[in-house]
Amino acid sequence: MGDSGPEVRALQEMLYGQGFTYVAVTGVYDGQTKRGVGQLQRDRSIKGDPQGVYGPNTQAAME
Repeated sequence: MGDSGPEVRALQEMLYGQGFTYVAVTGVYDGQTKRGVGQLQRDRSIKGDPQGVYGPNTQAAME
């Protein structure tokens, strides 16, 4: 939470493009972004990262 920059913006764009339209593309990892990552993890049964954290397992599943 609170991280910012082009990597966060790219994540938000990806989430928005995947249908998580409540995720605003701001470049700041906020509550909406965390919610989107958590939903993505649930939808795709991604394990190994804390809920809502775009960690290495979630990143690998999205590549």
